[in-house]
Amino acid sequence: MNRIITVGREFGSGGREFGRRLAEHLQLAYYDQEIISEIVARTEL
Repeated sequence: MNRIITVGREFGSGGREFGRRLAEHLQLAYYDQEIISEIVARTEL
């Protein structure tokens, strides 16, 4: 089963760190905006 968890946050709230730690705790892959942007640029989506 595929799982996707999104974390909404405001700038400076620590949401990125929270998401990273949550993914680590749940043993899930963690993808941040920079990775998504790079995929979009490479695939021209």
